[in-house]
Amino acid sequence: MRPALGAFFTACLVVLCARSTAAHDPITTKVTFAREIRAILSTRCTPCHAPGGSAPMALTTYEEVRPWARAIKEQVLTRRMPKWHAARGFGAFKNDPTLTPIEMALIASWVDGGLPRNAPGAAADTPPAASARPKIGLPVLTVPPGASAASAPARRRWISAWSFDPGDPLITSATISSDAGVIGTWVAGDPVVSLPAGSGMRVSGRLHLDVQRREAADFERPFTPKPSVLSLWPLPVPPARSAWTERVVCGASRTGLPAELIAVRPIMPDGGSARIWLERLGAPRTVIGWFREIESRYARAYWLARPADLPVEARLQSDGRCELEITLINARR
Repeated sequence: MRPALGAFFTACLVVLCARSTAAHDPITTKVTFAREIRAILSTRCTPCHAPGGSAPMALTTYEEVRPWARAIKEQVLTRRMPKWHAARGFGAFKNDPTLTPIEMALIASWVDGGLPRNAPGAAADTPPAASARPKIGLPVLTVPPGASAASAPARRRWISAWSFDPGDPLITSATISSDAGVIGTWVAGDPVVSLPAGSGMRVSGRLHLDVQRREAADFERPFTPKPSVLSLWPLPVPPARSAWTERVVCGASRTGLPAELIAVRPIMPDGGSARIWLERLGAPRTVIGWFREIESRYARAYWLARPADLPVEARLQSDGRCELEITLINARR
């Protein structure tokens, strides 16, 4: 019995080893996780896909990434991730987090080529040390765990930037305002949001913050939320140029002061889409963007790569019904 039993276990071990070997795709690419893929994920994905981050799964190590590799390929090739609702090729934006065509091709080559961790003969794959996030802003408002809104007194001041540190990974976006008007937005994965150099926005009265959340995925690990913190970057002196926000209806003539348009946030129902362009007397149309399948949980402002002149009587036109929250800048009022 024992020899037969030993032969049986030996045969099982051979079969299991064969299955394990067959489960690994043959390596047919020179693209590796250690050399190319980790760098792409670090730039485009891990601002959200990190332990305790706002996305359902972490993508910081090879072991974390491998089970999701084919899903990652599908999501980036169809441009469903990172979350970004402006169509590529229609306008240009400073805060565009999407992958370049070369980055997408590298991920596809890596996945289709067998998911190699490192090149043969290369040094052991050692993840780089995480860099500490700079803490420069002044914490001004704390959101209790589970709350969807918060407010706090804000003394009159000028600010040049803001950031939001979510204590809850289910928080997807935040809208920040004061009694002086809307300040701006934060979306999961955003770094510090900064106004153009030499400009600032006035804050006065009370600060207000509204947050949006997503549903937890079935496979997410339990997480105990912590307080979330809003920070502002105060200016020591009034700036040379002031920034502010206005809410406009698409197609309506603007009657405010001449200014430069630096950001736009489409406001429409979930799933809505619209092409936005700028019409000015004596000037050709300027494409602002094509915003598709808007999600209110990701209330994002799209910051123009280059400011656009917005004189009196200019129109922000659209091929659909919508409103816009626009951020403007000009000489200090």
